[in-house]
Amino acid sequence: MRIGDLEPASVREERYAALREKHLRQLAQFDYKLDLEQPEQEFAEGIRAIERCGLIDSEQYVNDALDSGRTVLAEGAQGTMLDVDFGTYPFVTSSNTVCAGACTGLGVAPTRIGRVMGIFKAYCTRVSNAPFPTELFDDRGETMRNVGVEYGSTTGRPRRCGWLDMVALKYAVMINGATGLIMMKADVLSGFDTIEVCTGYRQGDKVLTSFPYEYTADMAPVYRRFEGWKCDISGARSYSELPAALKTYIEFIETECSIPVEIVSVGPDRDQTIVR
Repeated sequence: MRIGDLEPASVREERYAALREKHLRQLAQFDYKLDLEQPEQEFAEGIRAIERCGLIDSEQYVNDALDSGRTVLAEGAQGTMLDVDFGTYPFVTSSNTVCAGACTGLGVAPTRIGRVMGIFKAYCTRVSNAPFPTELFDDRGETMRNVGVEYGSTTGRPRRCGWLDMVALKYAVMINGATGLIMMKADVLSGFDTIEVCTGYRQGDKVLTSFPYEYTADMAPVYRRFEGWKCDISGARSYSELPAALKTYIEFIETECSIPVEIVSVGPDRDQTIVR
């Protein structure tokens, strides 16, 4: 059953009864009996909660809003590298997390998408067992984790941390058609003498500068080093207040990705978001 099957109630009950009978009949073929009393009570409670939200024909609603000149902001869940088709398979989720997911998820045409803002951290993190060429296993990685509070919000599990992977970032920009970038957590890197950025993967005798189909653990990062900004930037409220070393880092990213970094975050609070 889908959300649209919930109303009117008479249709919902009829469809549920038919599906219930179908599945019980299938289970009976395997001599399997199922007590539905408790799960059906929970199902009914869930329906009542959904009904309190009010149901709409969402694709029509969104397109009507666009037709009337209103702005619609779609926020994607998770990250590009977790996309089922374009991510680091098999270490991915079960859906499309890239920009195209807005079309299939909301029912809007590709031509209706205006700007695409790519959000990334000033460094990299992962939570799965996927290959992670720039992962740091020393005090630098631990510092990123602690200063950036890189722990799962639900599980509390420590996230893996490492330097920015420019190969992956450029790939994400390409796949999503990003028109601008938003760099988060620039303040987390404030304590490092040297900042490193991965510009390629060394695999045997080759150096890969575009994201490979086979993303494997034997890829060694090729780094470009930058001077660190060893100062507190959390009080900065404009781009002009940022240290020269951070500006060099940001401008390198812009040059590599061929799009501007439009927003820089220097802390978790709203007023620590610098819009250039």
